Amino acid sequence: MSPDDTEAMSQIEPKRCTLRLVTGVVEFCTQQRCAFWEEGGAVIQGGCVIERLGPDVRKPDVAGYLVEVRERLDKARDLSEAEAAHREFAHRIGLEL
Repeated sequence: MSPDDTEAMSQIEPKRCTLRLVTGVVEFCTQQRCAFWEEGGAVIQGGCVIERLGPDVRKPDVAGYLVEVRERLDKARDLSEAEAAHREFAHRIGLEL
């Protein structure tokens, strides 16, 4: 095996955004920059809250709605707008935060 082969094997492919894939768009996961990213702690690693909750995002209408919510959260101009969008999302999925 050449050094080039070893280098190629050690590079990790970035994870793709599940929501975007369902809507037909290939986009790499932005992790901490995504509104759906949940910071990790002592017990669990950081990760996508959508993947943790497990809604059926294979349905394009569900995935499209979640992408729309994410975009609204990303565009929120201040904390109160972001909190209102989070509350609406939590209400829609049946969780009261």
